[in-house]
Amino acid sequence: MTVRVIRFGLALLFSATGAGLCHADCAALYALAKRHAYAMARRNSLDHAGFMRHRGPAGAVAENVAVGCKTEECAKRLWMQSPRHRANTMLGGCQAVASAVSASGRRYWVMEISRGGGGAGRDFSIEGNNAP
Repeated sequence: MTVRVIRFGLALLFSATGAGLCHADCAALYALAKRHAYAMARRNSLDHAGFMRHRGPAGAVAENVAVGCKTEECAKRLWMQSPRHRANTMLGGCQAVASAVSASGRRYWVMEISRGGGGAGRDFSIEGNNAP
């Protein structure tokens, strides 16, 4: 299982808003993304189970999930090709990406986004073979 915290595009977003990046927030998002990726892989289910109850109140303002990509670059590409997923990635804040592989061999991806740019909690999912 692969887990990595990323911060793509944040330098421009933060310099434009004057906001700072809090390392503790990124570490918390990393744990949330990792936990949900493992849970989806264990259930072999692409979902947002627990977002509004757990990850939203813990600091995630948005969540993207995907299945079917073998690499992080593929998952990010799928999210950027989807207007709703792309809107989530443009919210600002820290972005934590995690993945986990199910017993059936499917890789599940989660991106949790913190409250850098504000907005209501949102969650979107995408399957690799159904990407726009």
